[in-house]
Amino acid sequence: MPTVYLLRLSEATLQRTRSLLLQAKGVELAGSSTVLADALGELAALAPDIVASDLRLVDSHAMRVAHELGRLPVRPQLLLLTPTADDLQLFAALSAGANAYHVDDGGGAGLVEALMRLHDRRAMLSPQLARQAMAAFGIERSPLAMARQVAAPLDASPAGRQIDQASRHLLTLLAQGLLLAEIATLWKLQAAEIEGRVWRLVRLLHVRSRELLIA
Repeated sequence: MPTVYLLRLSEATLQRTRSLLLQAKGVELAGSSTVLADALGELAALAPDIVASDLRLVDSHAMRVAHELGRLPVRPQLLLLTPTADDLQLFAALSAGANAYHVDDGGGAGLVEALMRLHDRRAMLSPQLARQAMAAFGIERSPLAMARQVAAPLDASPAGRQIDQASRHLLTLLAQGLLLAEIATLWKLQAAEIEGRVWRLVRLLHVRSRELLIA
C-alpha cells in the first residue's frame, strides 16, 4: 500500500483531496500541506512513497518540489497534478525529476488510480508531451509503418545517446495520438507493459536533464 503526501495550491482543494484519500482503499495518506517550506521536514521524517503535488504552490512550483525531493535521504516518486496536459510547465517538471502526471480539476477523480499506477512504476504521456520528449532526446519520429510492427518493441538498437529504437517507436505512436491500449494491441503486449515503458522513458528524461546541467 503506497503512502502519499499531498501538496496542493489551495486549502479547499487540499481538504477535498485529503477526504478522498482518507476514504480510499489501497493508499495511505501520510500528510499534506499547501506550503512546500512547511512540508520539507515532514517529508524527510515520513518518507512517503509518493508526493502528489500541484504544478504551482503558494510558495513554489513543481520544478522546485522535484529538486527538494531529490535531496531527501529516500526520494519519493513525484506525481504532478495539473488541470491540463498542455500546461507549459508540465514537461519541464517531468524533465526535472517528476515521474508522472495526472490531469485533475481539483475534484480528485481518478487520482487513486493514478497513484496506484505510479506506485507500480507505470505512467502515461499525451501526444504533445511525447513530441516534446522526442525533441528533448534529439530524435525524429520513426516511420509509422515500422513503429506499428509487432517487432518494434524488441528493437534495442540505439536511437540516440540515451534512448533505444523501441522507445523511439513508442514515442512516435504516442505523438501520433494512439492510446496506450491501441499500442498494446499493435505490439501484442499488456497495456501495463506499455505504461511501464513510458515510466522508464520519463526516467531517461531525468538522466538527460542531469547531463545537461553537468555540461
